Amino acid sequence: MRQHKTTTKPEPKKLTTPHMKPGIVAVAGLIMHLRLVSGRGGSLLAEYYTKDIKKALEAIDKLKTAGFRPNIIKSSAGYVVYISTTDLLKLSEEDETIRKAIALYLTEKVKNGTPRQREIAEKILKRHPFFQPLNVFLLLQSCHRCESGTYAELARP
Repeated sequence: MRQHKTTTKPEPKKLTTPHMKPGIVAVAGLIMHLRLVSGRGGSLLAEYYTKDIKKALEAIDKLKTAGFRPNIIKSSAGYVVYISTTDLLKLSEEDETIRKAIALYLTEKVKNGTPRQREIAEKILKRHPFFQPLNVFLLLQSCHRCESGTYAELARP
């Protein structure tokens, strides 16, 4: 007689809210992931991933009604709806939460990113001074590369 394995249901995954995970922001009701892109000079994108074309088109409509200019690309696993740096900058000027999330993401990339990510994040932080609140200064000062003077100009008001 064959014995049956008793299975127990796995515990449900704990849902993380966007503000608890770095690099995730809520834009027009969509959970979007921040990503640094290495183009001509580099840029920052907010991306929404989905496998369903209908959801991608709905996301585009939501973003358009919120006043953004979304783009869509086909990826290997599905579709990516994204908004560009320009739209993110406009949004961050209006929304303190998004500004903090972007500043923390860029600071994290400066500290722990690849050399190219560090370069792009530094450029964005230097170009846009409103990403440099006190907490960003403190994080940059605690960075191990700060002694070399790399971030000295970022800490100046």
